[in-house]
Amino acid sequence: MGIMKTSQPAEAQAGIPDEIRAKSFVVVDAQGKPRVELNVLPDGTPSLCLADAQDKIRAVLSVRPDGSPRLDLFDAQGKPRAMLAVRTDGTPVLVLSDAQGKPRAGLTVLPDGTPSLGLADAQGKTRAMLSVVPSVSPILELSDAQGNTRATLHVLPDGTPGIRLADAQGRILFSAP
Repeated sequence: MGIMKTSQPAEAQAGIPDEIRAKSFVVVDAQGKPRVELNVLPDGTPSLCLADAQDKIRAVLSVRPDGSPRLDLFDAQGKPRAMLAVRTDGTPVLVLSDAQGKPRAGLTVLPDGTPSLGLADAQGKTRAMLSVVPSVSPILELSDAQGNTRATLHVLPDGTPGIRLADAQGRILFSAP
């Protein structure tokens, strides 16, 4: 990129200012197309946008007004495909979306240290959730299209496995142990 490249001796760099201030910076490619934009949005969000050669924004790095950092990645059609953020409480979040831009998988580590992976169907309903909960250890929950938990599989800290099956109204059909 040339950012770290310094071919001039220190004496020749003496006229380089220590600081440059502007409301926006735009870096263009050899054809004059904007490829990088650094600015502060009206709500106070600093934003760095990276575009491809077809003028499509492919990545945005920002820090929200509440202080939470976020990275959004887009496909060639401009659909959001991945988002990585850290919430104000310190919770990291990764969201992966399908070709239509709908969130389909989410990974987080909750403030209590519980890692959790959620998988959603095309309608956005969470259908599977895998977590490692401190009091239960690993737990897998499977839900129906309405979001009702229908099957739960877990292993207790002592190694005892368990399973629970429920009907659409939440009534237990089978449970072991």
